[in-house]
Amino acid sequence: MTSVPDAIPESIHADQQVDASLRAELARGDMALSTLTPVLTHFLNTQDRSLFSDSIVARVRGMLRSASYRLLRVEAEEIGANDVFAYAEARADMLAEELARHAGFLGHCHALSIEWQLADRLRSRNGIDPILSPLLQSLIATGDAQLSDAAMGTLAAQARFIEQQKRMEMPLAELPEEQFVNFISVWRRQREDLSDDLAGSVETRIRQMRADNEARLSLLERTAAGLGARADVALSLAHAGAALFLTTLAHKAGQDRDIAVVSTNDRQLVRFALSLRAAGLSPAETRAQLRCLHPDASMPAAIAQVSRADARALLESSPFGHAE
Repeated sequence: MTSVPDAIPESIHADQQVDASLRAELARGDMALSTLTPVLTHFLNTQDRSLFSDSIVARVRGMLRSASYRLLRVEAEEIGANDVFAYAEARADMLAEELARHAGFLGHCHALSIEWQLADRLRSRNGIDPILSPLLQSLIATGDAQLSDAAMGTLAAQARFIEQQKRMEMPLAELPEEQFVNFISVWRRQREDLSDDLAGSVETRIRQMRADNEARLSLLERTAAGLGARADVALSLAHAGAALFLTTLAHKAGQDRDIAVVSTNDRQLVRFALSLRAAGLSPAETRAQLRCLHPDASMPAAIAQVSRADARALLESSPFGHAE
């Protein structure tokens, strides 16, 4: 996902306004993030439930099995199985177990489950609609045809995402390309008995399906990009909603979106605050977004002293600090 810089940039060491406590807190956040892969792999073998509650465990399990079942349905159809449903059902758990050993795929499913949980919490606590936010509604009505089209697609995709998460599903068309390639690789390794022609035809069919259905994350990126110089309007949870907010935050702060999602956890307050500052928000605006997300939390005083450039440099000094 990321590469580890050799050292914290010299500008950070030289800038007396950057409190050393921020680096220490960010390092503690890095340590928590570094445990996610082994925790996800072993699911229940952890005492720390702050990033990995029982409901998230169940949701990740469901997504792994859902993705496996959907691929095996296509395989069954390609080989002409008498009962494609029974064929996929009998093999889905085994493929899901193999898939659970892939850190990148697990991390993505984990982030999606956290995003759904966040959207649901914001709905119940703040009255923020998880599907149609005020910003999305205004973009649908805009005179910019391309932006309106992207916003309409985002609305439909977000509605599907909420329902899919309730059912713990993972449609293959929604996987980012990197994770789809990982999934196909895991499946091919497990099914060494399949001929190259058959495996190729299964992959081709699924790729065609993916091409015919633009993924939610792609639509969110297209909508955020369409805002152009006005993208700051999406850096408000109450105005933009969680999905568009997270996409915009990740882009403007130079972060991987999955890490931006995980940073909303209460053990990652410094990372989240630094991301907001790196995205260009003022200390007051950063405080407002923190309070929206964590009403009882206090913004570390040192955050107000950090410039946008230094916030980005601090994030990039982290092993989880930037998108590729």
